Formats: sequence, structure tokens, C-alpha cells
Amino acid sequence: MDLDHLTKEVQERYHTLLEEGADPNEWAYAWRSEYNRGGFKAVDMLMDEVVNPGKCIGCAACVTICPVDVFDYAEEKPVAARENACVYCELCVDACPVLRPTDQDIKSQIGLMEPVKDEGFGGYAYGVYARATEKVWAENGQDGGVCTALLLHGLKSGTLKGVVAGEEHAENPQMGSSMLQTTAEQVLAGARSRYTYQPNTLALVEAMKKNIAPLAVVGVPCQVDGVRQQQHSSIRLDVAEWYRQNIGLVIGLFCSESFTEKGIDWLAEELEVPKKDITNINIKGRVEIKLRDGREEVKSLKAFGKYARPACLYCMDYSAENADIGLGGIGIDGWTFTVIRTEAGHKAWQALVADGWVETKEFDEEPKGKDLVARLSIYKRNRPLPALMPTLPEREAIGNLDPKNYYRGWEPGNSPREWRPLPPPPPKKKKAAAKKEDAA
Repeated sequence: MDLDHLTKEVQERYHTLLEEGADPNEWAYAWRSEYNRGGFKAVDMLMDEVVNPGKCIGCAACVTICPVDVFDYAEEKPVAARENACVYCELCVDACPVLRPTDQDIKSQIGLMEPVKDEGFGGYAYGVYARATEKVWAENGQDGGVCTALLLHGLKSGTLKGVVAGEEHAENPQMGSSMLQTTAEQVLAGARSRYTYQPNTLALVEAMKKNIAPLAVVGVPCQVDGVRQQQHSSIRLDVAEWYRQNIGLVIGLFCSESFTEKGIDWLAEELEVPKKDITNINIKGRVEIKLRDGREEVKSLKAFGKYARPACLYCMDYSAENADIGLGGIGIDGWTFTVIRTEAGHKAWQALVADGWVETKEFDEEPKGKDLVARLSIYKRNRPLPALMPTLPEREAIGNLDPKNYYRGWEPGNSPREWRPLPPPPPKKKKAAAKKEDAA
């Protein structure tokens, strides 16, 4: 059988599973069934099913798992630059979070710490509000600087030799690139969140080539899922084995959606400043902006929301449920909502606490934080799986690219292929006009 025909056969098998309503954890057998028979040209399937239809979330798992460097990465998605180099290993499709959910045994694979509770935002052992005790980290990091403290403590204690995270662009601090960090100075330079999409995990390739381990990975939920599917792929090749053995800590950053660079352009225009002067953005039901001259400004989240990244629709995880430690800026201003999920996360966290690098408060001190995390998490879970969602051109045809609100009004059990978003509500009448009508 020629490879093109075999690839189409695998795709047809995959679509049959989707259309017949098969258990999503069985979808991967569409390609895994070929592995022991020599494989197929998985790069073609990945491009046909995920990248070309506009469903790619940009997590870069396919790029960093490929053992023969088939892919480049540009404009937040993989490019099949050397597709003839494909060796039919199937790893790129097996690691893709859009093509399949994580395997059912993910909880045991990542080592969730017993007893496990799930209050709406994924399995975890315990949680607190936390803040770095070092004032500079707390102020220059995001929402208390806890992620910065964890990374610096790991490097200082020797439990980490490197960090896969990001660095900001000097001329546009709200845009970032992936970076392999091995020094405290690099960690501090990359601190603070950026609300545009930053493919941190691209730096995994450099870490593997240089054999830098143990390694921490910091990423948003889609990147966390990509890393876990790389580590625990059932296709046991050396690259997956390296990630499994050498990624010692996965830190997940809560995320509803990220925004495009056009959103930063809009903010700069609204504030009448160059982009390089927007030093920090935080979203707390509104867009809070810090400028280089010390000013703090606020803009409407609804207005900024027009620039949400369409690809974020295909991520169903808000609270990084498969991370070792999950972190978010919710609950108490200046403090980090922190959940410890796994044995690895517990070990790193307790070392940090024992050395006095963080101070903590119980969730009970602001219970609304936990309620909000649960609501945001459940809302993102309450969608069809990405493979069943419409493509980007289909969304363009109905005029709705909003990743946050696209599935409002949809209920599980409805067919996602037949569902269309509800029309927007009619504009409210202004109060003065309404009173005038009443008087008439």
C-alpha cells in the first residue's frame, strides 16, 4: 500500500470513530494500530486535520517531539518544512492535544498526590494563596511572584538545572519568545505574564540537545497537556523517554485565552504610548496596564476581548489540570492562587515553604477565589472536544471567532456539528429614551 493511500485510510478510520461517537480515549487507535506495521506519514494527517483547518493551538508538542526535525514553527503554528524527512514514527499526532484527549491513566502517570480532591478545577491535594517573601520578586513577578520563587529556589538548591519558560521582547514587552533559562538572572528577566501567546515549550529541543536536567517547564494549559502527551505517549521512542525522565516539574499558569499582537497595538494607540512602554498587563475583570513612566491605566476587557486569539477555542483547560503545580492571579490582589496536584509538586512546594521563600494564606480567607476558578474551569470543560468543533473557516462563515463565548448556550449532549452560537441579544434601550416612550 502506498503511503498517501495509507495516510488517507488512517484519517478515514479516525473520522469513523468520531462520527460513530466512539469513546474519545479510543480515537488514538486510528493511528496507533499502524505503529507495529511500520507507521504512516503522520505529518500529512496533522496538517490536514489540525493545522490547515485552523485548529492548531500552537502548543508546539509536534515540533519538539519530532525526532527528525520535520517542523519549523512560525505564526504560532508548525510548518512542515521538511516533510520528506518523516520517518513514520507517529509521535506528532500522538502528542497533539487537539486530536485526542489525554489518556485515561494520566492521573497515575503524573503522580497525583493522595488523597485527591476535585472541586471543579482538576485533581489536587491542597492549595493556598501565596506570595514571595522577597519583595522584588513579589512586585516584579506576576500576582505575588510565586512562579519566580519556585524556579529560583530549584536552581539554587540544585533540584533544577534548567527552566523552559520565556523572555520578553525589549521593544514590545508584551510579546515573548521561548527561552531555556539556566541562571537566576534569566529567570528574573523573563518574570511577569504576557497575555499574548508565547510558545515556551519550543525551548525543550535545546534542553534535550544540551542534556540539561532536571528541567522545569512553565506553560499555559494547552502547553502543559502537550508536554504530558509527549512524556507519556504510548509510542516509546527516545525523545519521549528523555522528556519522561528529565522533566522534573511542570508549572501550569491558569488561562482563559490569550490575545493577538493587534490587541497590544490597540492598547498602545489608546494610551498614546509606544509598545515598549507597556511594561505589564494584568486582567482582573478589566485590563490593568502598567507603563514605564510609573502610570497605571485601566481599559475595558470587553473592548480588549475583540483581540482574543481564535485558536484558544480549542483548549478546554483553564486551570492547568495536568500540571504538578497550578498558579493563577485570582482571589487576593498581589497573591497567587496556588494548587499542589502531584507528588513532584508537593516536594518542590514544601522545600520552598520550609526555606521561608513564600508566605501563605488559606483559601478560606477569600473563598470567592476558589469559586471563580471552579466556574472558569467548568465553563472551559463544558465544550465539545476540539476534534468535534468547527474549523476556523466554518467559524468565520458564521461570523464568530470569540473563543471565550462561542459555546455559551451549548449543552453537553447536543451535537456540536449542528450547534450554532446564539445571536447576540438586542441592544438595551437607553434609560432616557425608555422614559420618553413610557410618558408618550
